[in-house]
Amino acid sequence: MNDDLNLLHQIRKQQRRLICIPVLLSIEGTDNYKIDYTTDMSIGGFLIQTGSPLKKGIMLDIRFRLPGAIKLIEAKGEVIWSHEYKPGTEPTQDALPGMGVKFLELDEQSKKYLISYVENEKGSTQEDIFVE
Repeated sequence: MNDDLNLLHQIRKQQRRLICIPVLLSIEGTDNYKIDYTTDMSIGGFLIQTGSPLKKGIMLDIRFRLPGAIKLIEAKGEVIWSHEYKPGTEPTQDALPGMGVKFLELDEQSKKYLISYVENEKGSTQEDIFVE
């Protein structure tokens, strides 16, 4: 098994939540954001299925809102695996066309909200987390 697949199996050990939400991604240090959509998310990061993934190792500025949220979550991340679409091949669970993004920096409030959302089957409302 190659390094990308080993890493993918380690990451999948975290609880994941199927979720399709828009995510703004920008290569760190640029202001050129593009929009992509998550397929699933964990406390550690998310999967984006796309035919044109970014290369492994690219650092990203990330912005997204979880369903029902008011707060925009801003994070730093890294592409930790990348699989390009190859015409004529069947995608497998271990080689979906797309990329895995790992969160590197996430503020404490956003972490709490993300943990609650991923671990709670129904998700949570922003008020559940941010009430003082």
